[in-house]
Amino acid sequence: MFSEGVQNGTIRTMKKRKQIRWGRLLIVLLVPLIAVAAIGIGIRKIFFDKPEPYDPALFVLEGDRMSYQDPAYETSIGIDVSEHNQQIDWGQVADDGIEFAFVRLGYRGGIEGKLHEDETFAANVQGVQDAGLELGIYWYSSAIDQKELQEEIDFVLERLEGIQIDLPVVYDMEIFDHDQGRINSLSATEKTDLALRFCDAMENAGYESMIYGNYTWLHEHLDHERILDQAIWYAAYQETPDMTEHFTIWQYSQTGQVAGIQGDVDLNIRLKEV
Repeated sequence: MFSEGVQNGTIRTMKKRKQIRWGRLLIVLLVPLIAVAAIGIGIRKIFFDKPEPYDPALFVLEGDRMSYQDPAYETSIGIDVSEHNQQIDWGQVADDGIEFAFVRLGYRGGIEGKLHEDETFAANVQGVQDAGLELGIYWYSSAIDQKELQEEIDFVLERLEGIQIDLPVVYDMEIFDHDQGRINSLSATEKTDLALRFCDAMENAGYESMIYGNYTWLHEHLDHERILDQAIWYAAYQETPDMTEHFTIWQYSQTGQVAGIQGDVDLNIRLKEV
């Protein structure tokens, strides 16, 4: 009886050791497979999961209203406004098929460098919301260093407090004057640093962010590789875009005609994957 028990115990021990060895072998085989799979996912994400470029031939302009004829996308038409558009009848704007509006909050003077709230900011925000349109905000920056940018961030966030925003808060920096503009001497790296910090500040405050610019601005005045993950509001006044990589909004006209607005207004198409 004793020797039989010892023998059975030895057999059980041997079986257990075999199970442990097989378990270790399985781990040794699985670890590299998991690592390869992880690398594959990373490569696919970097190179293959990017959205396909837009097909310029699918953009169709009828009158002054743009559409994108691809069932994989939903589109909507909107405008962007400032004090230059004067008083606006937002009810008529909505009745004319406009679905969203970006309202300028303000700007830093391109030469004198002072901060200004747009004279129609509060009225336009109220009008957009009363008309049931989606609301976005944009800020025109002329900051030349991080200290000035922080002043702009504080200025914007203070005025956004209590306002329900549906769309991003947009960073807009442009050459104001080729001779006297205060940002003219900034490098692409410096301008990119300012843009990204503004976007980070908006995101940290709970808002979506976006960068505005034309093709030249986005590819030459900014470090394009560093803004690839940012939402882009692309500006080009033409029937088909030169930039086919993904932008969220395309400002395609500065001479739009919309009921309720005197004179020309910027028109935009927003694209969203279904």
